[in-house]
Amino acid sequence: MKVGILTRRYGYNMGSTLQAYAMFEMIHGLGHEVEIIDYDESSAHPVWKVRPFTEHLLYRFHIPPKGVKRDYLEHRMAQESKFNEFESKYLPLTPIKYSSKSQLRKLAYNYDKIVVGSDQIWNPFLFDPNFFGAFLKHEDKSHLIPYSPSFGTSDITTISKEQVDLMKALSVFSCREEAGAEIINEITAHDATVTLDPTLMIEPDKWKKIALYHPVHNKPDKYVLTYFLGTNIPEAEINRIANINNVKIVNISMFNKPNGIKADIHAKKIGPGEFLYLIKNAHHILTDSFHATIFSWIFKKNFTVFERFKSCDINNQNSRIETLLSVLGATSHLYGSDKQDKDSNFEECKRRSLAYLIENLK
Repeated sequence: MKVGILTRRYGYNMGSTLQAYAMFEMIHGLGHEVEIIDYDESSAHPVWKVRPFTEHLLYRFHIPPKGVKRDYLEHRMAQESKFNEFESKYLPLTPIKYSSKSQLRKLAYNYDKIVVGSDQIWNPFLFDPNFFGAFLKHEDKSHLIPYSPSFGTSDITTISKEQVDLMKALSVFSCREEAGAEIINEITAHDATVTLDPTLMIEPDKWKKIALYHPVHNKPDKYVLTYFLGTNIPEAEINRIANINNVKIVNISMFNKPNGIKADIHAKKIGPGEFLYLIKNAHHILTDSFHATIFSWIFKKNFTVFERFKSCDINNQNSRIETLLSVLGATSHLYGSDKQDKDSNFEECKRRSLAYLIENLK
């Protein structure tokens, strides 16, 4: 069977890129011919193109020649280069980039099935109808298989009527979080299979091999690693962990997510491969990232997870961390939690996720 994957890769996000690779490996491992559709997500949000275009021009013409803004531009270009290098090496992208519904409709007939997911492709604040199969004719919607999409919110009131109508046209459902499955059931009256993020569905040795090939040479022998995408930085806890272990702090710094952490080393010129390397070799990881949590667990590291959002926040995405830690039997790793770790049901969830995919790829 020939399978196309339509997933989120926009924005130079470590987790998005790595889950795209894992989606390919997972489906290819089932014996199918697979490629990832090189889809221009900014086509649904034209305003997203303005800042990158402007900053590339500024960098090219050396404006400004030095200073904080110049440092930022160099940081951006270095990380973009690392991401492009990773995608070129590991992602089997279509040779053509697609940007419109009509282009995707023509392409769709090259595939027996199209898998959409995972990541936050159904996030109402980043709504793109193509991730719901809007490019397919109604009678062809059964060719679409959602695998572990995430809404990025547990607030059903944020979902638009257009998104609701597109969901109702689908015939099968899965979701990455329990809260998302409840939203799907309320909207469509269908039960959604809660499936694992694809990064958890492939063998750890694949991640170890990638990490091995992307060393970071200026790191200390022993270090605490920080990676935060939000602005609530637990400085006191970071320093406490570093001090009791007598180690330096290495911070993964993203050009588009400055976190202001006071670290001994800021790792800036890194992409997804180096991200894995730094996690694999860290003494302890402190993070608010969903995927950094996953890889800390995969590599069997000491790690502490922090909630990125307040419970009253309309963008609250804490449910995905709570579901993940529960599945992994690692609820005690959530900072401030008084819960004890329960037996992991990871293997059961993995079997269920695989069964969902196999059944719908028939």
